Formats: sequence, structure tokens, C-alpha cells
Amino acid sequence: MILEAILLGLSTGTYCTMYCAPVLIPFLSGTEKVSYKRNSGLIGAFLGGRLVTYFILGAAFAAIGLLVNEFMDPLLAHKLSVYAYLLCGLSLLVNSLGIKFPWGCGDGCRVPKLRRVGNDWITSICAGLAVGLHVCPPLWTAIVRSVFGGKGLSGFFYFIFFYIGTLPFFIPLFGIPFVAKRLPAIKKVARVTQVCVSIYFMIFLGLIPLIFG
Repeated sequence: MILEAILLGLSTGTYCTMYCAPVLIPFLSGTEKVSYKRNSGLIGAFLGGRLVTYFILGAAFAAIGLLVNEFMDPLLAHKLSVYAYLLCGLSLLVNSLGIKFPWGCGDGCRVPKLRRVGNDWITSICAGLAVGLHVCPPLWTAIVRSVFGGKGLSGFFYFIFFYIGTLPFFIPLFGIPFVAKRLPAIKKVARVTQVCVSIYFMIFLGLIPLIFG
């Protein structure tokens, strides 16, 4: 059962990369304080928020009786993804407005009032919570298996080992400080990219599908 859970987690690595990389790479590369310890902490906060959302989804789906098979309603998955993009984009936008931009106002502009609510730690947790709303097929299978495949702790550990199986795909992110310290221009590019990504998420993948979808 443990091996099955880990292999299922490994099979979802491409989904994790597709949803998480556009969020984490510009965010982690553009932070004002660059260090291995801080970078690792932010990745951990993001992954922790993502795991919390998974547990909430599992409990909610079980409570309302949606966990009846291993096939998720694609319409529901689409709606959850839309909200995920909206929340994630908003988190990134608030964070980007609270840090120094690479243009104008001397050494950069920022919105002081957003400095606290958009700090790196809150952004990392909120982005993780939001990204967790993207329910891919392997994740749905893991939720179903963890609820019905075992009793009590066995089901819980099934999901934990599934999650562990997805983690190797995040290892390259721990090397971001190595690159950022040697290429200072990366930070400026990352901050501009973060703004673009947040706007794209909110408008094209969030509001437009929500209103016209």
C-alpha cells in the first residue's frame, strides 16, 4: 500500500510542476532576502498550505458524498481550478506590490500598506492553499483510496506517502538562491514576471472563465 501511494505520487509530478512552477519560480526568485534557509522555509510553507487544502478537500468530499468512485466531475474540477487561479493570482499580486519594483521612484516603488499582508510568508502559505484546489486525476484517486482504501491511520498514511511521492519534483527549487546570488538581474526579471503571472491568472484563467465560462 505504501509503495502504491508513493508511485501514485510520482505519477502526478508533471501536474505539480505545471501548476506550481509558474507560481514558485518567479516568487522565490524575486524575494528581497535571498538565503538557502529562507528559501527552504518558503517552499515548506507553500507545500504545507497545499497539503492542508488536500486534507480539507478530502474531508469535504467525503462529507457531501462525492467520493463514490475514482472519477471526478470535470465541471467541478474546472470550477475549483478557476478559484485556485483567482486566489493564487491575488496573493502574488499583493506580494508584488509590497516589494520594491525594478523601475521608478529611485531604487524602486512599493505600496507600504501591502507590506504586511503581502509578506513572503503569508504569500507562500496562501499560494499553497490556492494551488491545492487544482484537483488532478492522480490526486483524486489518492483521496478516494485514502478514504476507502484503509481505516483510520492507514488511510491517513496512504495520503501522506502519496504526497511524499510528489516532493522530488520540487528539489530544484532549493537551488534558486545559488542562481539568484550570482545573477542579480534575475530578481528584477522575476518581479516583473510575478506581476504578469498574477494578472494572467486573475483575468484570463480566473475572471473570464468565471464570468463567461
